[in-house]
Amino acid sequence: MKKIVDLADPVVVGILDAATAEFAQYGLGGARLERIIANTHTSKRMVYYHFGSKDGLYQAVLEHVNTTTRFRDDTFDPSVGTPLEALARFVDNVFESMSERPDFVRLLTFENLSGAMHVKASTLIAALNQRGVTHMATLLARGQEIGTIRADIAPLDVYMHAIGLCYYHVANRAGYVAGGLIKSEKTATSDAFHTQRKRAVIEAVTRYAMVIES
Repeated sequence: MKKIVDLADPVVVGILDAATAEFAQYGLGGARLERIIANTHTSKRMVYYHFGSKDGLYQAVLEHVNTTTRFRDDTFDPSVGTPLEALARFVDNVFESMSERPDFVRLLTFENLSGAMHVKASTLIAALNQRGVTHMATLLARGQEIGTIRADIAPLDVYMHAIGLCYYHVANRAGYVAGGLIKSEKTATSDAFHTQRKRAVIEAVTRYAMVIES
């Protein structure tokens, strides 16, 4: 039976924070409980007590970062504003969330490369994903009804387009700096570059979705 993680317990939160950093750096295979424990004020016995196993801890980390990274979903209302404004706000939320949590992006990369079996096992992550697609379906349907959103696009396509562009902005940043396409890490993390990239991503998604008058 899956253990219930008590996020009100400071010991649990401390373990999750240390484990998030470790798993984001090394993935599940390369992560070591000894390093996680060394960065907390606890013991291996307490880790197993709260999470059951290394796999259980990893599962808890994935669910925790998914929840905290997507907190803006809690206040997002797809019926507020015009459909295109709602779509732009949706993309803005995703872009900011991923930019603030590069550890989430690294964990997502490791998990996908290993077949995403822990994501598959999580009803919580499935519910979060479904909530995002449902928001997208709602705002697109509004726009299709009034003729501002294309009728030939599917919610999942637009959702994946938005998530993919926001993810790429963080996941590939180091490569662009190393390859000389971006001058430096300082440039890549500057407010000006952040604003420029966010505008480009929002425009890419909204222009894909909108009806273009001929």
